Amino acid sequence: MLLNNRVTFLTSAFTFARVGCLCCLFSTLSFPGHGQKSLREEDNWVRSTIDQMTLDQKIGQLFMVRAYSSISDEDNRLLTEFITQYHIGGICFFQGSPEGQVDMINRFQQLSKIPLFMGIDGEWGLGMRFPGETISFPKQLMLGAITDNHLIYEMGREVARHCRRTGINVNFAPSLDIFNNPQNKVIFDRSFGESKENVTSKGYMYMKGMEDEGVLPCIKHFPGHGDTEIDSHLDLPVLTHNRQRLEEVEFYPFIRVIGQGAGAMMVGHLQVPSLDNRNHRPASLSDTIIQKIIRTDLNFKGLLFTDAMDMKGVTKYFPSGIAEAEAFLAGNDVILLPQNLIKAITTIKTDITRGRISIKRVNESVERILRTKFRLGLTETPYHPADGLQEFLLRNQAKALKQKLTEEAITLVADTANILPLRDIHQRRFATFSLNVFQQSRFQERIDSYVDARHYQAMPGQILADYQQYMQTLSQFDHVLVAIHTSGRKNDFSKDLPPATIKFIGALQKKTNVTVILFGQPLMLAKLKECTSLILAYDNAPTTQDVTAQTIFGANGFKGTLPVTVDSLWQTGHGITKPTLHRLGYSLPEMTGISSDTLQLIDSLMSRMILQNASPGAQLLIAKEGKIIFEKNYGHLYRNGPKVTSNTMYDLASLTKVLGTTLAAMKLTEQQKMHVHHPLRYYISGIDSTDKAELLVRDVLAHVAGLSPGIAFHKKTMLPQDKGPNPAYYSPHLDSLHTIPVAKNLFVRTDFRDTMFHKIIHSPLRNPGKYLYSDLGFLLLQRAIEGQSGRKLNEFLTTEIYKPLGLNLTSFLPLQFTPEEWIAPTEMDHSFRKQLIQGHVHDNGAALMGGVAGHAGLFSNARGVAVLMQMLLNKGAYGGQTIFHPEIVAQFTHRHPLSSRRGLGFDMKEQNQARNQHISTFASEATYGHTGFTGCAAWADPEHNLILVFQTNRTMFGSNNHTFNNHNYRVKVQDIIYRAMEAHKKQEY
Repeated sequence: MLLNNRVTFLTSAFTFARVGCLCCLFSTLSFPGHGQKSLREEDNWVRSTIDQMTLDQKIGQLFMVRAYSSISDEDNRLLTEFITQYHIGGICFFQGSPEGQVDMINRFQQLSKIPLFMGIDGEWGLGMRFPGETISFPKQLMLGAITDNHLIYEMGREVARHCRRTGINVNFAPSLDIFNNPQNKVIFDRSFGESKENVTSKGYMYMKGMEDEGVLPCIKHFPGHGDTEIDSHLDLPVLTHNRQRLEEVEFYPFIRVIGQGAGAMMVGHLQVPSLDNRNHRPASLSDTIIQKIIRTDLNFKGLLFTDAMDMKGVTKYFPSGIAEAEAFLAGNDVILLPQNLIKAITTIKTDITRGRISIKRVNESVERILRTKFRLGLTETPYHPADGLQEFLLRNQAKALKQKLTEEAITLVADTANILPLRDIHQRRFATFSLNVFQQSRFQERIDSYVDARHYQAMPGQILADYQQYMQTLSQFDHVLVAIHTSGRKNDFSKDLPPATIKFIGALQKKTNVTVILFGQPLMLAKLKECTSLILAYDNAPTTQDVTAQTIFGANGFKGTLPVTVDSLWQTGHGITKPTLHRLGYSLPEMTGISSDTLQLIDSLMSRMILQNASPGAQLLIAKEGKIIFEKNYGHLYRNGPKVTSNTMYDLASLTKVLGTTLAAMKLTEQQKMHVHHPLRYYISGIDSTDKAELLVRDVLAHVAGLSPGIAFHKKTMLPQDKGPNPAYYSPHLDSLHTIPVAKNLFVRTDFRDTMFHKIIHSPLRNPGKYLYSDLGFLLLQRAIEGQSGRKLNEFLTTEIYKPLGLNLTSFLPLQFTPEEWIAPTEMDHSFRKQLIQGHVHDNGAALMGGVAGHAGLFSNARGVAVLMQMLLNKGAYGGQTIFHPEIVAQFTHRHPLSSRRGLGFDMKEQNQARNQHISTFASEATYGHTGFTGCAAWADPEHNLILVFQTNRTMFGSNNHTFNNHNYRVKVQDIIYRAMEAHKKQEY
């Protein structure tokens, strides 16, 4: 035999040390804070309680009965009778509602002299019993793909929190069954997989997480239900393996988890002839298996539960009463779900009277039960408030954990051409093809966050009927994402892939790039062996679809590994790991340590902004840890106009300085075509004889070169008495003399750019070395950039930065690329252009430059700005593209030595407390970004890995409308974000 009388070996797979209770004879279950004093209290309580119990009360403690929280009056009467007359020890709950369950538990606990075990079979959380009303975490098979076992521990804690809040103190989980029989439909996704080591480590971590939160976990189903084909709910499965094989495989997880202090274990309804050769004798009724193997060989001291006694695996061969008596005689402590409680109690009592069952044997089980109840705090009647229950069960902390688990599980099975995650998405045509759905899927919706894709859906049978049409349509795209949607179960409507589907995928990947995503169970992969790009996503939950789409585009890395063997090519542990491309992903705030509840304060702040006519609308985007956690649109493009959408482009005004000109200067610096310590004369011809010649590039970027703030270039081009543009300068038509568009149907003379440049280089300097904000410096830098790059500023930026990042809604001159209705207007201009400014730059000087200027002219939606800011936070990399080397980003985002608030181009937090604080006082000193006259702002806080993008067109109510700035909305939003970070630390867990 491989086992001695005591198991002394442990496994190195565990990352948490298990501290058992050395003084407790009957149970190793030891919750936090259970020290020597508690042991004395436990002994006193247990002994005094047993001494006061009648035989009927002791027998009653051995039983847990079935209950539904959607209870009938008759069921309520019976349960009341079971508690008050038969003194049952516990109740196991099934379907119903969380509120109904809490109400029942409170009432029934009040009725019981000794508080009751309240159990549930919640392997993937309470969602197993209350689908839609609480969180369903990934099933164990999907968890088996995760390599970071600490996440399984965290899930165990969260499941336990949900249990405690609904009155549950016993969870019949985790399953330690090893899935090593592909025909097994009852265990399947309830197992962590076929690797005994993986099942062991994950089972332990799940158990430990629940135990640390005060809930009793119950490992199951000993001796191991994984290698069976019969469902014990329907008949008695038979395990034909010999003892040696059982010890090497099926027993393995139980041995090691018992060694780590498991407090409870469930014995399954499985016949094992090599251990007990009596006909139809399940392990749950076998004294040989329970007393000799579990108690003696495995040295298990905890509580033993039977599997449900109303299952056919028992009832088909043992009548009510006899079955329960046999189970107790065999060595079980708790008889779970007797088919007939009264018969069971009567039979056991008769066996005691006849001497078949000793009082000592009864007392042993009762003592184990009471010691466990003591450690669960069941010495006094518990009460569970229902207030806020639904909110707690659906709270974002749990949803965020579910997303993290899902991210870690997604498995890249094949990537022959090394195309995943998708890097080059610029100017590539994408399509998605979702099978087994009839409307746009969550997967397809999330794809739209990254590329402008065409979406198609088909139900079973449609591919065969419309084969040529689908083939002709989809083969025109550069990349097709084929999503196969199933429930993930073995016996669902899509348990098999039709031959037409497999043939279609094979033919399509010969015509274009195809990635197949299987939202289904791993064994289905055997039908997809010819796929060259293949992802396994395990289930079809909305979270899984969303996360998989993000992972395809590199927001997450591929980390999962197969928990089961598909064939000789794809075996257990197979999985192609790929790092993240650091594209922005999407998550709930709680996933990044921010409170959603506190962030909701932004909504009321934005409502006040709109009601006060500070701005007609806004876009707000918050990203943390590389995840977009808040993205909302408020109000309208203008009063009573179209609503703001995520595609709405705003005039970024002076954000152009950092997201345009500064980025261009960074790129030229990296290309060694510009040096920030060189004077402007190196890069601009015609200024050698002026006082601008020796101005250093870095001083101009930091606004310490002494340049004047600006020049009202347009004033001398206007007719007297505010009668509009002077025809000497302007034409309503594009012609050879008037080629610079200033607004709709308004063009200025082509030579006016030179006029502006002449005025700039001859403008007076003011206190060089002192901070003075200046637009003129960035117009000079534009001239330098265009001279050094040989391209117009907008062309250089588009080619070198915006397009490589896939930014289709970030550009100068947006009307050339975007419908006018997508662009937020900035003002009804009564002083200069005499028209509504929409799609043309708001700044007058930038308008006279034709909409492309160093200080203004860039338009974008919030998502585009966020990508640029995240690229900077990533130290120059994004989406697999290296835009800048890290040292360039560090150089430009570092504070200039002559300024307390300016980097090179970038605005930063003011260090001088005597001066105006233009960003949140909670922001770190390393924060950088900029604001814009139109109401926009973008800030990146590298210490908190945090981005805020705030976009408005507050100038729609007039450039002189100071309501927006007076109420400091941009800073107030920042304050809320930092408060939300603090609030998250204090939230209940």
